[in-house]
Amino acid sequence: MKNWFKGIAVGILALGLVACSAPAEPAKDPETGKKVEVQNKSTMTAQQVYDKSVEASVAQKSMHAKMNVDQLLELPAQDFTMNSKIKMDMDMIMDPLAMYQKMDVDMGEQGATAMEIYMTEEGFFMNEPESGQWMKLPGEMYEDLLSQVGSADPTLDMNLFKDFVEDFTFEQTDDEYILKLVASGEKFSKLFKEIAMDNLPAGIEADADATELMESVNVNSLEYEIFIDKKSFYTNAFNMQMDMTMQVDGEEMRIDQKVNAKLSKVNEIEKIDIPQDVLDSAIDINEAMGQ
Repeated sequence: MKNWFKGIAVGILALGLVACSAPAEPAKDPETGKKVEVQNKSTMTAQQVYDKSVEASVAQKSMHAKMNVDQLLELPAQDFTMNSKIKMDMDMIMDPLAMYQKMDVDMGEQGATAMEIYMTEEGFFMNEPESGQWMKLPGEMYEDLLSQVGSADPTLDMNLFKDFVEDFTFEQTDDEYILKLVASGEKFSKLFKEIAMDNLPAGIEADADATELMESVNVNSLEYEIFIDKKSFYTNAFNMQMDMTMQVDGEEMRIDQKVNAKLSKVNEIEKIDIPQDVLDSAIDINEAMGQ
């Protein structure tokens, strides 16, 4: 299973910020464009923020994640456009791994679906969207299941950015440190391709040759924002925006993807219980399929 929190917890700032020795500038107001007034002004450098955030991440045992994904997919040759919106809420305990996840996927004219999942030491349970029946599934089906509903994977390996430290901005508000990257142009070509391959829509990676697909990827723009709490040094949120094109089965496909994620309730979730009615009513999927 892909690690949801790679790049969100341990190592979120492991991008060579040691080279940045200046304090954070006041952030700009998104509406006025003017720098905000910072009363709680910090003189910490990016290196110091990095050290504190890594130290704090070691203590992260559980959290709540809320994520929204807006994705536009276009196939110009077929005059096809699909707008999809994914809303996801998840409680997660890191060790032993346990989670509760609720997801709503709206694909406009292509339809909508909702999914609810529990995964604990008691097993992996999913509510089948059409029938409402709870199913018990083998754990190895988790990653495949998420890809089938078009779940975007916000996995972010910040080591990818080690060659682009000078392109980040380092800002602050009263409550947060903010790291921003606005990338475009040939300079970021390799970076674009690696990130694009990690954020493909459901089914594309499985149906296409990965090497050929990567060679055809052209990322027009890429933006990241990462928000670090000044008191706890936990990551509060991150945003990603990417516009790219690629060749799939000889046709050009354009993907415009926006991801907004917020993290909260760090270390407040002590246990995830599967409701008794779910345990009692769930059908083993292997038995249901006669296996």
